[in-house]
Amino acid sequence: MSVKLESLSKREVVFDALAAIDLLRSPRRFETASFESYLPNPDYPSQDAAKIAAMDFAAVLGDSKPPKRVRRHGWRFVPGAKPGGRGIYFDGGFGVGKTHLLVALHRIAPKPKAFCSFIDLVNFVGALGFEESLLRLGTYSLIAIDEFELDDPGDTVLISTLLTRLCNQGVNLAATSNTLPDKLGEGRFAAVDFVREIQGLAARFSVISIDGGDYRRLELHLEDYDLDLSRLAISQASSRLKISYDSFDALNAKLASLHPVMYSRLLDGIDVAIVSDATRFDALSEALRFVVLVDRAYEMGVAVLFSGAKLADLFPSAFLTGGFGRKFGRCLSRLSQLRDEALPKLHL
Repeated sequence: MSVKLESLSKREVVFDALAAIDLLRSPRRFETASFESYLPNPDYPSQDAAKIAAMDFAAVLGDSKPPKRVRRHGWRFVPGAKPGGRGIYFDGGFGVGKTHLLVALHRIAPKPKAFCSFIDLVNFVGALGFEESLLRLGTYSLIAIDEFELDDPGDTVLISTLLTRLCNQGVNLAATSNTLPDKLGEGRFAAVDFVREIQGLAARFSVISIDGGDYRRLELHLEDYDLDLSRLAISQASSRLKISYDSFDALNAKLASLHPVMYSRLLDGIDVAIVSDATRFDALSEALRFVVLVDRAYEMGVAVLFSGAKLADLFPSAFLTGGFGRKFGRCLSRLSQLRDEALPKLHL
């Protein structure tokens, strides 16, 4: 039987600045997310409090005046905040439902509105330019930013400046960020860094911390899966899945040749992406590009399966404990879930 598997590394993807607009939509994975479907873990009361805070924030979107009454469970808008947009910020560990709440909030906000990750917003501004980005986003009711990152000072200043300008124009903001697992037990949250780094913009945000374990139950093992091409072709034919198959090196070379705003176009139409002969990343820039691809795959519902290096060995310990540690930790958490989604689709 002839093997007819897609190859991401051989796909022709032509740069189009308007592809950046695709980055401002809520993830396909969470298209049905709502406040009703968010089920707080009763062992962590902060999850229920975060849900109520998000619902209260959603109820006043589009209202330029601060609410007169204090919100339930102690949450309220920042007293004495300047006129303009308001902000809410959800902080917690991996897999506690922050993105679910952010999408639910975004879904019921009036149009026009945007949903994106922090790095998506950076790439959006990079593709369109600062003034054009400000013009396009200036009339939005809400910009929801998943995984707000503070690991690159230049990016932080750029986005903080953009958001300050937008907020002054009345645009509301909602954001999430991850606290590293080893900091959760110490009561240290990323919110402290967030408030410090965004400076003047911080006065517009109410900070909501969410406790809990990773619902993905992260497992970083790697078994010896049968990735025989003929068998995969048969699986594709019987299930009508669109499967891509690339070597680790070829895929990373492809990513290096593309602007990150095009990664969603690279994955377009793929159901399962298989990567063979994976090895540990040595170059930080290469690893960071890979993280963006995994974020796109996760958001688009593209399952991913690796052979070669174990997930636990994919990133050097220096990467996991360094300034980009949150980014790589999130990547491993998502890869674990994407692998578990790929296995039943491929009957492995």
